[in-house]
Amino acid sequence: MGNLLTTLDVVIFFGSLIAVMGIGLWAGRKEDTSADYYLAGKTTRWWGVAGSIFGSNVSANHIIGFVGLGFSVGFAQSHFEITAIAGLLLLCYGFLPVYRKLNLYTLSQYLCRRYDDRSRICYAVIMLAIMVIIGMVPGFYIGSRSLNILLQGGPGPIDPTWYKMGILLMALVTGTYTILGGLKAVIVTDVIQSIMLLVAGLTVAAITFSQP
Repeated sequence: MGNLLTTLDVVIFFGSLIAVMGIGLWAGRKEDTSADYYLAGKTTRWWGVAGSIFGSNVSANHIIGFVGLGFSVGFAQSHFEITAIAGLLLLCYGFLPVYRKLNLYTLSQYLCRRYDDRSRICYAVIMLAIMVIIGMVPGFYIGSRSLNILLQGGPGPIDPTWYKMGILLMALVTGTYTILGGLKAVIVTDVIQSIMLLVAGLTVAAITFSQP
């Protein structure tokens, strides 16, 4: 093993991947109706919603990408997340009451109700393209690249085969519990990963700022 990771580190890493996938599948094992699968049975508590929002939005893009941007650009890059607070508040207090009153669950449903089916399809296609190109592709790229650098023991050329294997591994793990477990599996795993991200991030920050 390289000088960045020990055998114990690798066991913990892959063990956590397997554990997260297993917990997600266990959480979504009783999905009997479409409401259970797509809406988690409408039984999610506030902490589950908050944890899922955080876990779905904060990923390798933030932990690695934003740190690099902060180092190269400075604090100005934080506007991306600061302005997101206003967007979330607008969603909670502006749009959410309307959705609940109309018994709707997605913006595409609202567009269909307000306009026609063409607007719903157009919005869905645009959002799928944005999430795949802007969300998933950078996440898989950064995740696989970071994993390969850690496993090979340091920066340097990455074997294209292992790079693709890293992407397939992450896609397999996330796709398995998402497709088989439904929204409840996504929420549970997001909450777990949110806790791990917060604990790891605060620990690294404390160690960093404690250095002379």
